[in-house]
Amino acid sequence: MATNKNARLRYEALDKCLSNFSRRYYIEDLQKACCDYLTKELSIDTTVSKRQVYADMKEMETSPSMQAPIKAYQDGQRKYYRYSKEGFSIVDLTDEELLGLEATVNMLASFRGMPQFDWMTDIIRKLKKKYKVSENKRNILSFDSNVDLRGIDRFKELFNFIINEQPIKITYEPFGKSAFDAEIHPYYLKQYNNRWFILGYNPEYKDISVFALDRVKKLESLNVDFIQDTLIEDPFDYFFDVIGTTIPNHGKIEKVILEFSPRRYQYVSAKPIHHTQKSNDINCTITIEVIPNKELEAIILGFGKDVEVLEPEHLRNEIIEIMKASCIKYGLLKNDCKSPQ
Repeated sequence: MATNKNARLRYEALDKCLSNFSRRYYIEDLQKACCDYLTKELSIDTTVSKRQVYADMKEMETSPSMQAPIKAYQDGQRKYYRYSKEGFSIVDLTDEELLGLEATVNMLASFRGMPQFDWMTDIIRKLKKKYKVSENKRNILSFDSNVDLRGIDRFKELFNFIINEQPIKITYEPFGKSAFDAEIHPYYLKQYNNRWFILGYNPEYKDISVFALDRVKKLESLNVDFIQDTLIEDPFDYFFDVIGTTIPNHGKIEKVILEFSPRRYQYVSAKPIHHTQKSNDINCTITIEVIPNKELEAIILGFGKDVEVLEPEHLRNEIIEIMKASCIKYGLLKNDCKSPQ
């Protein structure tokens, strides 16, 4: 491979595109990929001509150190470019990188018991064969998973759409409502409470939408330009002020104070509800600063009689109404009485 830094970076950018069998790269796409990669790596705006891209691919093909099997495939009046040999790459790993890869492969192997990561088995096999990496057969990690979760079979497909910046159309059916279609430019997959959610830009609402995988009834790619993420950027920051995945419209951050029974307080202190949590050992209270949502209500209700909402008042009243409705359902309250009969 050439020692010139710009040439090396262009080869790396082209290699990433040409080895990707999930997307078709035309000459304009390869040109853009080179420009974007150089701009990112050099921290300055960089342009690359189509002529340079053609010359680089020729060098990749003829160079004894690369010998890249690049092939042009006819697609109507245009051509897209791809390696003719799947799994080929001009990028080699150092001994140090191989050691890191071995540790990573062993970690990935531990995910194979989870249905959404079954596809990693094939990846691990290819890595072992190509780089002669051994695999530790002993499983030393365990993760919570819902083996019967609907929609989990779409995980790999959605994962690839995100990686390849491919817009999609989904048919979504919320609980108790009619199904509808939505165009999504997918950015991120998030797990919460043993459910997976896809997040992406929704052009209809000009904002981020969140969809549970188990409610996605149909999924297909769209032939439209991908809209880059300018809203989420860092998923941790995006969900910083909430528990779960629901961000209420016009919601605001509030101080939530919860008082626990002494025994349950020890549990909550050891396993915080939210990363903003502050504990008061004297009063057995915890304080979090979040935007109240349904997930927070569910957590509070999950503690049953061991918790009392002290602030804010509207959240306390909401929990009271939910508990009243529950008591009525079990026949504990009649005629809106305030005590069991």
